[in-house]
Amino acid sequence: MANKPYSTFEKTVERSRALVELFDTDPQIDEKEDLLRAAVILCVAGFDRYFTSKFCDVLVPHLKSGEKIGNDLFKRLEVAGFNTEVSLRLIADSVNNRNSRPFRKIRTIVQSSLSNHTTHRDDAIDALFLDLGLKNLCNNAEKKCNKKGIVKKIMDLVDIRNAIAHEAHVKTSGQPRSIDRDRILKMINATEAFVRSCDQIIDNRFGIKDAVSA
Repeated sequence: MANKPYSTFEKTVERSRALVELFDTDPQIDEKEDLLRAAVILCVAGFDRYFTSKFCDVLVPHLKSGEKIGNDLFKRLEVAGFNTEVSLRLIADSVNNRNSRPFRKIRTIVQSSLSNHTTHRDDAIDALFLDLGLKNLCNNAEKKCNKKGIVKKIMDLVDIRNAIAHEAHVKTSGQPRSIDRDRILKMINATEAFVRSCDQIIDNRFGIKDAVSA
């Protein structure tokens, strides 16, 4: 089975780059830089989605592995809604129905919870995977990329995304802020390289072969 979190991210990045390419055709629209802003939004959305989806792919193998489950992961499961009542119901379902697939239900609960939160900051990404025992994911991915400062470059892209999403990326006068095409494309390419490195690190750490999330 394909690595769905990463392949979905790749497709999203291609859509993002296609918007930059469309910008290069000099389309006759009032504010063609909005194509660059849309490219930023798509790229960061794909970045965010990748980490939540990948976490859910790793979660079930981790729970099945017999490795110690840390308190932080227990807390995350509880916040997601996996409480004592849900646990007892899953146990009862497993007894009465061998095809109940309790781990899939756990993953669904967590994925639903994570979909309501953003995971596009490096500290949030590191905290998420630290719950599974994987330390310093972002720093290690930067080293693997061999591109010093790549995390900061991506966080700058996230800042631009936030300015677009929350403030329409405009000045106090209402006029659009400047946005540089070459800088945005470099940030998009950096994001792709970074996620590729993260994916390799995560797969090597947890031995993931068959991705299961959508």
